[in-house]
Amino acid sequence: MSDQPQDDKAQSRYQLVKEILNEAQGDAHPSYQGHGKFWELPLEEFLQVTIYGVRMIATAGEEDVCRDAMVGSGPGGSCCESTPEIEKESSSRSSGPPASATSEGSAEHSCCGPPEAAAPGALEPSRGRGAASGLIKGLKGQFPFDGTQFPRLPWGGKQVSSSDILFIESWIDDGCPAKDEKATVEVSQPLKMALAQGLEEHPVSTKSINEFRFEAGRTKARKNIECLTPDELDRLRHVIRVMRCYDPYHQYDKRSFRYWANIHANNCQHGWEQFLTWHRLYLYYFEQQMQDVDPTVTLPYWDWPIYRENVLISIKDMDEKSHVKSKDNGMIPEAYQCWVDQTMLTNLKGKIPDDYWNKLSAIKDQKFNSGNRLYIGADLTYGQRIWDIQIMAELQRVNQLWDQYRWPGGNYDLIFEAYPTPEDVERILKIPSFFNFGSGPNSNHFFGAVENIHNLIHNFSGGLNPNGQLPGEPASGDMVSPGTTARDPIFWGHHSNVDRLWAEWQKLHPGADPDDPNDILAPWPNSVKDVLTISDLGYEYMKSAYLFETDPTVPIARFKSAKAAVHPAVLAKHSRAEVRLHKVQYSVAGGAFIRVFVNEPDASASTPTRGNDHFLAQVATFSGDCVGGPGHCDVPPESRRKYDNRPRRRKTPGDFRIDATEAISKLSEQGETEFQVNLVVLDIDGTPKPNALWMDAVSLIFKD
Repeated sequence: MSDQPQDDKAQSRYQLVKEILNEAQGDAHPSYQGHGKFWELPLEEFLQVTIYGVRMIATAGEEDVCRDAMVGSGPGGSCCESTPEIEKESSSRSSGPPASATSEGSAEHSCCGPPEAAAPGALEPSRGRGAASGLIKGLKGQFPFDGTQFPRLPWGGKQVSSSDILFIESWIDDGCPAKDEKATVEVSQPLKMALAQGLEEHPVSTKSINEFRFEAGRTKARKNIECLTPDELDRLRHVIRVMRCYDPYHQYDKRSFRYWANIHANNCQHGWEQFLTWHRLYLYYFEQQMQDVDPTVTLPYWDWPIYRENVLISIKDMDEKSHVKSKDNGMIPEAYQCWVDQTMLTNLKGKIPDDYWNKLSAIKDQKFNSGNRLYIGADLTYGQRIWDIQIMAELQRVNQLWDQYRWPGGNYDLIFEAYPTPEDVERILKIPSFFNFGSGPNSNHFFGAVENIHNLIHNFSGGLNPNGQLPGEPASGDMVSPGTTARDPIFWGHHSNVDRLWAEWQKLHPGADPDDPNDILAPWPNSVKDVLTISDLGYEYMKSAYLFETDPTVPIARFKSAKAAVHPAVLAKHSRAEVRLHKVQYSVAGGAFIRVFVNEPDASASTPTRGNDHFLAQVATFSGDCVGGPGHCDVPPESRRKYDNRPRRRKTPGDFRIDATEAISKLSEQGETEFQVNLVVLDIDGTPKPNALWMDAVSLIFKD
């Protein structure tokens, strides 16, 4: 609504930042090395404040997340130092051609280098500034504000909520403006009324569905990786990059990406009934670690069957130029592929020979399934030049989801079927018993049906190394071996999909669980019964979602969303579509009916429902006069005091879920590709009721 007039009294984000910090500080008055409430200083001074050597607001050139994250962290205190254990492990899998091919100036890119410029599709530089700021580290309780040197900020005050920290971090990322267009806009009263009466459209929110759900305290969504927005992909890559910064200390530091990869190497459960339960918990703990970096990030899933149907796949990577240049088969999602971007070319200019640089420039922005195919597409030969290390490092900088040791099978040598088809998935979902679907107990174990097709993807994704004959090169990809598989980011998307299939199977076969619900899933203290319901773990699966935020302080008589352009691939393949009304409040105005339509912009009390392809359903609210003193029926606070374990408060806002599958299907068959949600609120006598519906948002959701 940036085109709407802004009230003169509207608060800027800068003002809100100060309010958040003042409220958290409360009545305490720490010195902060003589600065006092440093956020109340003039903005120019605030931006320069340094407390005990820690700069509260990072300068615009301090966005290098790797270098910043490692300072003072871990045994060496710097990412430039290594340990014998690290060097020993690194030697088992080189990061490029043979060591003999290296020379001075060709060292592998590390987090000790200069700040990197962001690439298209990767994190923009500004995002790292907030994370690099001492204020954000202090509010999050990160080193050195984790109690090792200083207490958490604000000193002597109360902890700032995660959503408020995210708000302050975003303000810093955007350059700490005193006044800006992103300020909290006081929507004019006429516009508020027009929105509440359905005369104006509620726009598609710029927030991701998980950003909204995080703020609302709801379960988060694991989405199909092909349906992540550019911002969601940026955030995911950013988290992986931050975690990799701690890899030199993976033996000690749970924040390290390699730490979590090694858990699979040492503890993974395969070939019996704990395969599904153990991996579900493994993903949960890894996702929690990711959310320590960015609470809006979840593990997307890779829905493998949608990429090819009934295609013979080779386990060996294509090795002829004609096949790569004519068509790279795209058997893995684009998000995991590799490409050359302009920043990579800029970084390599003058560091590699001109003929190499020109050939890389010729394939700029072209996507490839593997680094090997990229080399073939550029008419280059891998493993013969010292600068291959720099090229490989740049490819990972461009896309943190790419893995150098990944050679997915091509369609050149047609050897055998090595990729699950949609029919394979449909077949295993019909299996009625967990014993056959997911395997049996330790006394009678085997590879269950879902694990068998899971194995196909591991072998396909990792593949065989076309350059395996070179010294220091592994014979196969990371995904092929349980000891290295979780080093490849595609592992997490693969297993998220395995977990999704189990969740779908659970819906089809309720109560069909593993034999022993009390088995412990080591190395964690949780048991099998703790992981049987994914909502208890804080997530659900969905393909795509569109969010329309509302003003929870204004009752809605009619609702009209903007039209959401749904991707053709989503319309072509989804198992369910639904409309959700989020955080509907208890109404003292009594019960009401809410009629839900799609693409019925003029919907009203008189709009027909029977025989109307646009009508979804009618839901009813059940409420009445408030019995109790003042405030008894107010919306209860989101958070609770520590140790307050009383049952859910009875006036807690709830959600409505309305099935839209049939209506969306009919309308898409009629050529509709954009969808609008429409609501009409009626009294129990069928007349309009303008004071019965308060809520936070409406969403349109598609599931695989």
